[in-house]
Amino acid sequence: MTPTWLLDTARAFTSLRGRRVESWTGVEMAFREDPPRFTDPGVHCLQLLGLRAQMDSGRVLTITTYQYDSPDDLLFGLRPNPDYDVSDDGSHRGSYRWRALTELPTGRVDDVATFRDEGVLAEIRLQIEGQPLLLIAGEFDETPEGGLLLHPLDDSVLAFTEPGAAERAPWTTPRNPTRTTDAEL
Repeated sequence: MTPTWLLDTARAFTSLRGRRVESWTGVEMAFREDPPRFTDPGVHCLQLLGLRAQMDSGRVLTITTYQYDSPDDLLFGLRPNPDYDVSDDGSHRGSYRWRALTELPTGRVDDVATFRDEGVLAEIRLQIEGQPLLLIAGEFDETPEGGLLLHPLDDSVLAFTEPGAAERAPWTTPRNPTRTTDAEL
């Protein structure tokens, strides 16, 4: 049985159906740190500390991760976080930068699906004006050989505008998300 708090978190995201996203901003994290590089030819997503959607009603939806201490591991999931201010306060430098995320789709949210894994809300799949946006709790790490590996259920928000890129990415462990059904919500 899915815990109530996890279903409440999923409901907060599914309530976006029919709403409009006017713009996105966020704190982007570099894929490589020395020197900081925010793009990589092999990476087809954004790695974010936090993501902010400006909604049509003037409301702001901030998406961050939360820590969940499972019996076997330290895991992170996605959550709406009204207390976290993702803004340009001038403190984001070096491996972090605040910016408008114009590559993310805007418009009417046609559909929202939430997926859980290992007891956390692991993924959110949005359709916005017919364009996909996949959000995943995870993080990139640079290998000693200079490659990049993805860790699922880690403390960043990964934003994929092409969901197939997430399937092709080099994950350290398999992703096994289970969709939260409408009957559960």
